[in-house]
Amino acid sequence: MLTLQTVADLLQTPLQGDPHLLRFPIRAICTDSRQLQPGSVFVALRGERFDGHDFIPQALARGAVAVISQRPVAGPHFQVSDTLAAYQRIARGWREQFSPPVVAITGSAGKTTTKEMLAAALSRYGTVLKTEANHNNDIGVAQTLLQMQPEHQFVVLEMAMRGPGEIRRLAQMAQPTHALITHIGTAHIGRLGSRAAIAAAKCELLQELGQGVALLNGEDPLLLSTAASLWSGQTLTYRVSGTESHGLESAPHRYRDRGNLRGEWDPQAQTVTVEGLTLPVPLPGRHHALNWMGVLAALRSLGLDWERLREPIALPTHLEGRNRHLKLAGDVEIWDETYNASPEAMIAALHLLAQTPGKRRWAILGPMRELGEHAPQLYAEVGRAAAPLGLDRVLLLDPEGEMQPLLDQKPAAQAERCEDVSELLEVLLHQVQAGDRLLFKAARAVELERVLRRFLQEWQA
Repeated sequence: MLTLQTVADLLQTPLQGDPHLLRFPIRAICTDSRQLQPGSVFVALRGERFDGHDFIPQALARGAVAVISQRPVAGPHFQVSDTLAAYQRIARGWREQFSPPVVAITGSAGKTTTKEMLAAALSRYGTVLKTEANHNNDIGVAQTLLQMQPEHQFVVLEMAMRGPGEIRRLAQMAQPTHALITHIGTAHIGRLGSRAAIAAAKCELLQELGQGVALLNGEDPLLLSTAASLWSGQTLTYRVSGTESHGLESAPHRYRDRGNLRGEWDPQAQTVTVEGLTLPVPLPGRHHALNWMGVLAALRSLGLDWERLREPIALPTHLEGRNRHLKLAGDVEIWDETYNASPEAMIAALHLLAQTPGKRRWAILGPMRELGEHAPQLYAEVGRAAAPLGLDRVLLLDPEGEMQPLLDQKPAAQAERCEDVSELLEVLLHQVQAGDRLLFKAARAVELERVLRRFLQEWQA
């Protein structure tokens, strides 16, 4: 039970106002005044586009029992220097009341899908608390931790990163018992400068693992070498045998993968065979088979057998823009990957498109973000990866022409750039035919999903 006295103790800050409130239980810790329920504590967070202090009167009117603020309030409140840090201290204090395994997942690509697969797999063994939607940052991780209850037997947390120090801060709050790192890629390389810097930032998770277990992608030499320089505790690596990885060029091997867990991937059957046991992979594509091996590694480290995974697991249907497979009238199929894009994820999606049976295969792509000065090289690498796949069409929604290096590699039988949404839709609506297979993928900021929605509306009409 959380009380205002508990909050005062965690924040080492007295309650300003009615001291008799200290012994009463708190209903929740809330950061959104619109969702606040009577008896909750309101935390006035500040962001780039909002200031929660502006909504303190509404929170008190809705029944907030107290406020956590960076300035005096006309009501019961805790005054602190940093409301986000205060919120995270409370979340850590609440997390310390419980002792289930906490699996923290990070990586340049595959975090959300791996989180969903692991949570679905663990649900066959007990009650799971997981990160919802994309609540994987300073606020979201705290929100998830504050939902922990005695009935939760497993906790699965996704942790995102845009710069050094972020993963360490999240891990200090969450105190994970297991750390799963999916991949070191080039997402945010424009912000961090190099893959080595990205690897160091991701591996901050290991530095806060204590006596826990590290679960590492054994196909990623940069990840393995960085981990070896920071972590000497229990480690379980995983990989998929029989087929080369479709990622970008990795750093030289400086740390040999012990190959703890290897799976034989069968793309036709959509299975992996591990230690003589054949298990269905929830999603098609080699990259998903590799992430599934990470899930199996997590279960192994938790002492859980894989027998309950012989039957396919069901993933949530709300992952719009991630691995969404649509079947339209007229035998047209679409892979909706519009939520986000990194070079490695784009290459993996192109390989999945190439393996999808159909008449013609179209890749509708948009720009990636935060590539910085590395952008021309990385676009060219995506184009080179696409060139041997035998794609029929590549259409780029590229108003600024930044993706030209991709086109220069002749990635498909026919490739062209569209300067705006209208031009792209014109091509799609007049040239897509029955039997075609389409992939839509771009950075979230490009809003390629708007093009997809309009295409779906027009096609169905």
